[in-house]
Amino acid sequence: MNKLPLQFIFLLLIFFSQISFADKCQDDKLTQVKGIDNCLAITTFRDPLAPTPSALVVFIHGDQSDLKAVTSMPRLAKNIQLPSDVIKVFILRPGYFDAEGNESTGYNYGRRDSYTSGNVDEITAAIQSLKQYYGLKNTVLVGHSGGAAFVGVMIGRTPGIANGALLLSCPCDISRWRSDHQAQPWGSLSPINFHKTIPLTTKVIAITGDSDNNTREHLAKEYIAALTSRGMNARYISAINTAHNDTVNVELVTEPIKTLLQAND
Repeated sequence: MNKLPLQFIFLLLIFFSQISFADKCQDDKLTQVKGIDNCLAITTFRDPLAPTPSALVVFIHGDQSDLKAVTSMPRLAKNIQLPSDVIKVFILRPGYFDAEGNESTGYNYGRRDSYTSGNVDEITAAIQSLKQYYGLKNTVLVGHSGGAAFVGVMIGRTPGIANGALLLSCPCDISRWRSDHQAQPWGSLSPINFHKTIPLTTKVIAITGDSDNNTREHLAKEYIAALTSRGMNARYISAINTAHNDTVNVELVTEPIKTLLQAND
């Protein structure tokens, strides 16, 4: 009798474990939210004394390729000062964990080449669920690095998912990004391939550091140029003396986020 390949057995174990975890998902929209097949961990920051919420800002982290806990984006979501009626939500991508012990179910492909249709669909479903729960149309997505790739794909792949998007250190053209590093091509979804289907009313700001040796400036610049050529309200900002991970910075992103929120009032 032929033996099942170890990789196939591993994937089966992951599949059945996700079913179990998804069934146990609280889906309380405060600490957990269901995607499609997975339970995604979220951290919600909301002023309990604030009036009726006016907008939702969702923060999506990068690949964290050192395999450690995700820390910078939840810290940004916590510390950034936005109007009190804005709900801030940090979301963990499938298969990731944070320093507080929260973890999303799903598979992160070893934190490489993971911007798959399945993973993007999970985040998209979670955001749509949050928007429906709060009854909010004014939504801004903030993504860093791999998270920016997710955002760039989502706003074109699911038109109307957000009114505004802030892309930090974005690998907006996955093929060129990999080529820049003479690295093996990835099959991940790429923002540049979805730029033509983004609604013209969506506002986009991209920020990359001029010292970023990972996602170099031309990737976001050329993406923004493609958007403006369609007549979109899109803008590129070069962050001076700023490296790849340093764009996740309260001082750098506060005004751009406020600008995106005001543009959608």
